[in-house]
Amino acid sequence: MTEATDSARPLYDDPVIFRRRWFLCGIMCLSLVMVVMSVAGLNVALPSLQTDLNATATELQWIIDAYALVFAALLLPAGALGDRFGRKRALLLGLTIFALGSLVGGIGTNAPQIIAGRIINGIGAAFVMPATLSLITTIFPPNERSKAIALWAGFAGAGGALGPILSGALLENFWWGSAFLVNVPIVAVVVTSVAIFSPTSKDPDATPLDPIGALLSLLGLAGLVFAIIEGPERGWTDGAVIGAFVLAVVCLTGFLLWERRSVHPMLPLTFFEDRRMSAGSAVVTVAFFVMFGLFFLLTLYLQFVRDYSPLAAGLATLPLAVTLVAVAPRSASLALRIGSGLVMAVGFLCIGGGFGILSFLATDTPYLVLVVSLVLLGAGLSLTAAPATACIMNSVPQAKAGVGSAVNDTTREVGGALGIAVLGSISNAVYRSSINIDDLPLPPPVKAAAEESIGAATFIARSLPEGGRELAARAGSAFTHSFSVTSRVALAVTVVSAAVVAWAFSHKSELAAAGVSENAATEPPVHVDLAPEGT
Repeated sequence: MTEATDSARPLYDDPVIFRRRWFLCGIMCLSLVMVVMSVAGLNVALPSLQTDLNATATELQWIIDAYALVFAALLLPAGALGDRFGRKRALLLGLTIFALGSLVGGIGTNAPQIIAGRIINGIGAAFVMPATLSLITTIFPPNERSKAIALWAGFAGAGGALGPILSGALLENFWWGSAFLVNVPIVAVVVTSVAIFSPTSKDPDATPLDPIGALLSLLGLAGLVFAIIEGPERGWTDGAVIGAFVLAVVCLTGFLLWERRSVHPMLPLTFFEDRRMSAGSAVVTVAFFVMFGLFFLLTLYLQFVRDYSPLAAGLATLPLAVTLVAVAPRSASLALRIGSGLVMAVGFLCIGGGFGILSFLATDTPYLVLVVSLVLLGAGLSLTAAPATACIMNSVPQAKAGVGSAVNDTTREVGGALGIAVLGSISNAVYRSSINIDDLPLPPPVKAAAEESIGAATFIARSLPEGGRELAARAGSAFTHSFSVTSRVALAVTVVSAAVVAWAFSHKSELAAAGVSENAATEPPVHVDLAPEGT
């Protein structure tokens, strides 16, 4: 076992750590993919969970949402704890907790036990995700750091597409618990590898913790994510939703005020004066806003409109995952040559191109057309999220790498939750206004349920002895139209974002913010570390 000291000497100066840096990067990416897949992969198991456990619609919703809520709320405190007590320890702790949650969920016999397992999963994931990125940042030398971060970002995006594939394959042959329990042996391998090969890494100054800031951020983010998740279901004027928004505003405002006056702030707000941090966070938020909305709607389209099985639906999105992993590492060299701002602007335009194709979607659109859109979307997400993540991590001192990683992860989760809520709400509104089944011989309660969602309409159509095919066709047409309209909204968002990024994060201004000359960044032989080193 190799342990690096927590002195001022960079970890990558240790020859042993330097030799195994890409192996360690692979271990970190495996840990990351497992966490991200757990978010998206369980969606395909919901029908089995509902049938086997007699779960209510509310219980099914919280099986999904409990994970996201706890995960997002704990990211900043978990990142700060990793900086203070050691990122390796945080990763090992998080993986162990994550495995425990998977075990609790996998052997569960009722919905509350599954929800409890998901909450435990979320706690573990909150320690795992920032620890992986902060360790990568401290293990790699400056000239390779952006490429390693880009690879991490590529796998972070690909995990969302790979989750349904793995879960779908397991459900084809096993029961729903396998979607949980598959994580346990993977965690065992990763924990062993991390314990043996990973170096220690933490804030060498042992900066005191900020419990008040941690509590305010936890409550504020929990309230915000709860309101975003529950808004489309309960209605945006529901008392619980409004109360959660009020809690979020009060606590997050208090957090900002406290961090400004705290002697040892958990998240120094001066970090956001660096354009790389502020613009990078905004780019990650917007990119995952449109992409998580896409994942949500595309899954419904493939399974309910095109009648794909869960496994087939997962495999259908494979071009997106492959493109993400292939393009993300190359974004680092592009950013070095032409500037992160331009790369991210082009990325947004690629995402817009993918949504532009989806805006003409039909119920019988050839799969090859979908492949083209998925490749564009995957390339676009790689060219936006990877450089944005590198900008965030390069803007913070390595002593605060865990907090920097947590900021990146929090913006990703909040953006994704917003995307599902907002774009999902737009899609639902268009679907309800587009479906026309007044002339079908359906009882009023059945008709009302079919008009509520494509999933309900499909289940009703399958149970009807007569007229089911017509109901399914009309519901599919209405949902496809709603998907197309929502894609146009996403297209508008990405085009505007491309213009804003090109203006506010140009190559010249980016270099000025970093304090280096333009020649230093454009001459290939010279490697410039844009991040101040931790001491």
